[in-house]
Amino acid sequence: MAYQKVKGTLDYFDLDSKKYRFIESKVSSIVKGYGFSEMITPIFENTEVFVRSVGEASDIVSKEMYTFLDKGERSLTLRPEGTAAIVRCFVENKLYATPGIKKYYYFGPMFRYERPQKGRYRQFNQFGVEVYGDASPYLDCDVIYSAYKILSSLKIKGIKLKINTIGDFESRKNYTDALRNYFKDKLEFLCDDCKNRFAKNPMRILDCKVDGESDIIKNAPKIKDYLTDEAKEYFNNTLKALDELKVPYICDDNLVRGLDYYTDTVFEFISDFDGLAICAGGRYADLIKSFDGPDIPGIGFAFGIERIKNIMEQEDLFPKLDNLTDVVIISLDDESKICALKLASILRENKITVEMDYKNNSLKPQFKLSDRINPKYIVIIGEAERESGIYTVKDVLNKKEDKVELNKIIDYVKGE
Repeated sequence: MAYQKVKGTLDYFDLDSKKYRFIESKVSSIVKGYGFSEMITPIFENTEVFVRSVGEASDIVSKEMYTFLDKGERSLTLRPEGTAAIVRCFVENKLYATPGIKKYYYFGPMFRYERPQKGRYRQFNQFGVEVYGDASPYLDCDVIYSAYKILSSLKIKGIKLKINTIGDFESRKNYTDALRNYFKDKLEFLCDDCKNRFAKNPMRILDCKVDGESDIIKNAPKIKDYLTDEAKEYFNNTLKALDELKVPYICDDNLVRGLDYYTDTVFEFISDFDGLAICAGGRYADLIKSFDGPDIPGIGFAFGIERIKNIMEQEDLFPKLDNLTDVVIISLDDESKICALKLASILRENKITVEMDYKNNSLKPQFKLSDRINPKYIVIIGEAERESGIYTVKDVLNKKEDKVELNKIIDYVKGE
């Protein structure tokens, strides 16, 4: 075949596209109940947006970004994650000017050049939220709870919340010093990436995909031993709030998250289905300030839509989505085709989905169309129906047939 989709990308059509939109609609409706409004940003940004936010030493920046020069020799990057673009928009448009907590959600494609495998693609879709306002353990709890409710609304079972704190800036400095001291004589046993991380951000060594299961990393110092009293109290209050909301969790000392901007609370929802993170997020203290904005903290999370879709398919969690046609109109001659178009227009204006055969007048091919579509009702229009104004309507589900006046078809189909 001459033309094929790019490796690591997916096409969505027919039932797959309906599943995609079902997830989008479901998760969006949940967070709207928490006061979130949608933010839509470009799929590419100036490269510095991601270098500044994600961190120059991160795998995303050093290995995975789709970066290119445009015709003006400007370095642009397809967005590899959602937070940086939301922060850029928040600061550029001075959305901080009015007081109060600001809550945004986003839904769309992200791009990372990494080895394609099941559940991991070079173009993938994320749903995420970002909240800007005062740092509060109770706000953290509410954001985590909204993610928990999304997973519950999708009926996904076997989900574990792993949570940790990486502390405030003083805690992180103390911990970074301890990690450097611990790893300095063990670098020869670590991968080349970890050797680079040692100099720039040793916490990233704990998040290594290559050495992550090694005893060296498992036996590394734990952040809990380097937390300030303030950081400990903040985390304990977050856990108490989760306890009150009856959200089950596991405290994981090794959970650090892979991006430079995180501070204090970090968390992941892990699926028993494949042992991978289905949602991840955390709090960040000075990301907005680093974009030349005010000193406002934030917290957010993101879901991988393809991963959610895969789990829901394997667990048969989607509702019936392949029968969305209410009515098929069968017309027996050219004049009846015109009547069918008029009737279809009226029904569609009343939010009733309609299909019809635009070519054939004989019954056999039109009933074949109906069999393929499997509608709830079939309306038959011929000369007799046109002259009398009384139409033959077949109730497919209940296997019955009625004669219905034209002006009563809408009520009949809606069951009123």
